[in-house]
Amino acid sequence: MRKLPNVFNREQILQLLNIIDEPWLMVAVLLGTFCGLRRREVTNLRVQDIDLSTKRLRVENSKNPNRTYEGYGKDRVVPLPDCLITTLQRWIQLLGNDAYYIFPSLRDPLKPITGEHLWRAYKKALIRANLNTIVKHDAIGLPRHKYNFHTLRHTYATLLWEKTGDILTVKSALGHAKIETTMIYTHVTNRVIEQKVHEAFSPKISIPKIIDGKMDPLGILMRRLAMGEIDASTFKQLRETLRREQTDNVYIG
Repeated sequence: MRKLPNVFNREQILQLLNIIDEPWLMVAVLLGTFCGLRRREVTNLRVQDIDLSTKRLRVENSKNPNRTYEGYGKDRVVPLPDCLITTLQRWIQLLGNDAYYIFPSLRDPLKPITGEHLWRAYKKALIRANLNTIVKHDAIGLPRHKYNFHTLRHTYATLLWEKTGDILTVKSALGHAKIETTMIYTHVTNRVIEQKVHEAFSPKISIPKIIDGKMDPLGILMRRLAMGEIDASTFKQLRETLRREQTDNVYIG
């Protein structure tokens, strides 16, 4: 029997979201949690892959980026829960009309951030949320952690299974080729109710506001850093000022 995956409970999800103060990381974590995207799928996501009008996003052949014949059929369309629509809309507006990737590299906007960049930021968030649990050490003494970015995908699958009781819906949403791969989530929980994918994540779920109608100060800082208007040192200083003051009265425009 395959080892059961670790998942976050609802309290841990909110615990993690509440300590993230970087807009891009918040959006990345939300995509992992409420769309079940893998880390590479998140970093490679393009603006054109998101259709807010139909509430869907397209994941392009993440398992076989070389697009060989064997790899065809790996593309999938994932429903966007209502609780993500406004956040994604404001994030895309923040990126600007010329944005290609949802998470562009600061060095080269025509390239996405790397998976390692996302993992390092996410790991720091786990530490701050007290979720950086070590379960064991490997043969050479390196720690093995209970939670990683893929835990968000496991959590998505588990929540979806709990809400739908439909293993084919979960299989399709995750993009699994074999039903046997998906069946592991039926062992994680046996709570089964008759719902569909859009009902799995209620709009009532509380997500911290990272971009409101009036652009938040941290969002302005991130944009100025991305545009090269301020350097990393200045960004860090202003961000620390924001954290100390905890007010919107800090001038960063």
